[in-house]
Amino acid sequence: METNFQKEVLRYLGYHGADADEQVASQIAQLSEETAAALNAKNVFGIWDCHAEADTVALGEVKIKSQNLARHLNGCNKAVLFAATLGTEADNLIRKYSAMDMEKALIAQAVCAVMIEDYCDTVVCKAAQSPLLEGLYPTSRFSPGYGDFDISWQKDMLKLLDCEKQIALTLTDGYMLIPSKSVTAIVGFGKERAEGEERKCVRCANIQCAYRKEI
Repeated sequence: METNFQKEVLRYLGYHGADADEQVASQIAQLSEETAAALNAKNVFGIWDCHAEADTVALGEVKIKSQNLARHLNGCNKAVLFAATLGTEADNLIRKYSAMDMEKALIAQAVCAVMIEDYCDTVVCKAAQSPLLEGLYPTSRFSPGYGDFDISWQKDMLKLLDCEKQIALTLTDGYMLIPSKSVTAIVGFGKERAEGEERKCVRCANIQCAYRKEI
C-alpha cells in the first residue's frame, strides 16, 4: 500500500493518481532512505506583529506591498516568517544521480521536494507552540513569488532572519535559494480558523503548474 509520502512523490513525478510500478516504488523507497540519512535540515523563524489592509502588509516596521499577501493575512495579528532548508546534501545527492541515472535523479528531485514540504510543516508546528501565538490559528504558508508577492522579498526575508549565519542559506542574483531545496515563507496567525486552508494550491496564481492539485 502506498503511503501519503509516496503518493506525494508520485504527484511531483506527474502520475496524476496512477500507481507506480514495482521498480519505481522500489526506487522511491531506496532514495527516501538514502536522502533521509544524508540530510542536515535546518530552520530559523521569527514572530512579528501583523496588520494587513488593502494591498499592504505591516510586519512590525516592515511594510510589504502585495494585495495577494494582504488578502492571505486578513484578520491575522501575528505572523511567523521562517526559512527552512534540507542543506547542501540534498543538492549533492541530486547532482550525483544526474550524472549517473536520470530516472533516479528525477525521483530524487521529487523525494526532496516532498521532504522540504513536510519539514516546513514541522517548522510551522514548532513555531505555533510559542506563547506569543497561544489561542491563535495559522493560515497556510505564503512565499515570495506567489501572486504579486514579489520574489525579490526573498532577500529581505533572509536578512530579517539572518539566514546566512543561522542556517547557511543564501541567494543567487535572481533570488533563487541556495541550497535549492529550501523555502522561505510567511504564516499568519489569527483568532479565527481560516476556511479551506488545507487546499494549498487554490491560492497559487500559476494555474499551469504541473504540480497543482486538481481543485
